[in-house]
Amino acid sequence: MGAKGTYSLMSIPDIVDSLGVWGLTVEEDRLMRPTPEFVEFVFCACLAQVTGINREDLIEPAQEALTTSSIEEKDNIYLSALTHNLLCYHLTRFANAARVDDFSAYDISRPTKDRTLLLLSAFINFVKFTEQLCNPFVNELASRSDALLVERDQISGKLAQVQKRIQELKAKRDEDEPLCQELRAKNKQLGDFVLQTKVAQQAVMQEVDLLKEEKTKLMERKEYIQRELEAASDANKRIKGRIVQSPERVKRSISTMSVSRVEYKKTLGINEAKTRDLQAKINALVIIEQDLRTCIDQLQVVEKEMKSLQDIQKDLAELKDQLDDKKIERNELRLKQERVAKQLENAHAKLTLTQQRAADKKAANARIIERLQAEYNDMDEERKENDLQLAEIRKEASEVEEKTSEHLKASEEELHSLLKEYWSLKAATNVYMETLATKLNIKMS
Repeated sequence: MGAKGTYSLMSIPDIVDSLGVWGLTVEEDRLMRPTPEFVEFVFCACLAQVTGINREDLIEPAQEALTTSSIEEKDNIYLSALTHNLLCYHLTRFANAARVDDFSAYDISRPTKDRTLLLLSAFINFVKFTEQLCNPFVNELASRSDALLVERDQISGKLAQVQKRIQELKAKRDEDEPLCQELRAKNKQLGDFVLQTKVAQQAVMQEVDLLKEEKTKLMERKEYIQRELEAASDANKRIKGRIVQSPERVKRSISTMSVSRVEYKKTLGINEAKTRDLQAKINALVIIEQDLRTCIDQLQVVEKEMKSLQDIQKDLAELKDQLDDKKIERNELRLKQERVAKQLENAHAKLTLTQQRAADKKAANARIIERLQAEYNDMDEERKENDLQLAEIRKEASEVEEKTSEHLKASEEELHSLLKEYWSLKAATNVYMETLATKLNIKMS
């Protein structure tokens, strides 16, 4: 029954070295003369390197299977048999993965040297192949995990900054909210006042236009009166030059002039009264102009306040837009953080699984080493017992030789008669020693 593997056959020292790298101490003699226990132990070690499964891990599932089954007698025979079947199943899958299609339980129960070396070569090469594939993956996973941790820290820092900025904007908005409400109320009042002022301004402007027209007319009337006064003065001078020095005529002229003077005084009084009225109206117009200028100044102040209010509203709208953008960015960062956290959790899970498998492998190797150490101690004790038995046999042989020498010295006369028997006894002793040495694997010099 030959294995159809795709790996090259390894030498015994290479197999011993490869197993030694995994912490397994194997002697070449045991590979030369494999036993079922030894083959099962080594195959389980190879299986544990890849899958992390060993014989101890299969005992609990076997017990659960027996517990849930209908078998009433759950003794060690059923447990060991089921455990052995599970182990053979996993080893068969492992052998199929290593391109050994004809693996069976016969390779464990009836191992041979060539078959064991061939299977170990396939298993060891497959384990090395998987380690070469898994190590880059584990390194890449560790590097990706570190990169994700760094990215998570950076995103957490950015998120903290954004949240801090949002809190500052919210605090500033809450702080400016009373001022904004006050400005809104003041803006509404100023708007109403501006409308009222515009209505009053239109009425005042109409009245001002009327007063300006009346003022223009009065100024023209004044100029006309001044021209009439100048003409009357010139006429008076001309009349004075033509006056005849006649008492009657002078009297008539005086009376006429008196009447003219009275009429002129009346006209002058009326003009002075009109002038005073015009001056009062001019003063009122000046006051109205000052009031208009004050209103214009107030309107300019109102326009500036409205402009500043519009700027504040514009800034507030921009801040709201920025706040919305920051909220969207925060949501995106939160989603990204959740994705990164999920990836990190998966990476941690994979890393934990890998570490758990490594710990299981290490624990299994430690248990295997302890078992090997116990077997080695048992063999050492057996060897010591064999050495003691050999020493006792040699001591007995020495005592026999001493007794023989004493017997020879004591009975030299019987030596010739007993010489033949003596040599036969010595030959039998040598045969016994060789037989004993052969059974004890001791080379006799």
